[in-house]
Amino acid sequence: MPKMTAKAVVMVEYVDLIMVLGVIVLGLAFPAAVGAFSRGSPPRAAMLALFAGGVMILYANASRPGGYSAAEMPQVFMRVFTG
Repeated sequence: MPKMTAKAVVMVEYVDLIMVLGVIVLGLAFPAAVGAFSRGSPPRAAMLALFAGGVMILYANASRPGGYSAAEMPQVFMRVFTG
């Protein structure tokens, strides 16, 4: 891995945070959709969460050199949650 400046390290941490938040928002879209369908109402909040989570994941993946792999996700979550 090439040597990074302090600004690049901070940016990578923000990108990791955006990725984790996107995964969480995307995960919350499913129960929101199930709840909306069970009430018989259109799943507007679920679609908004699906769109927002997807955009956050795409942005984070495009902003990080080399992107993310599925095998890296537990380490990314740990980096975000432990600081």
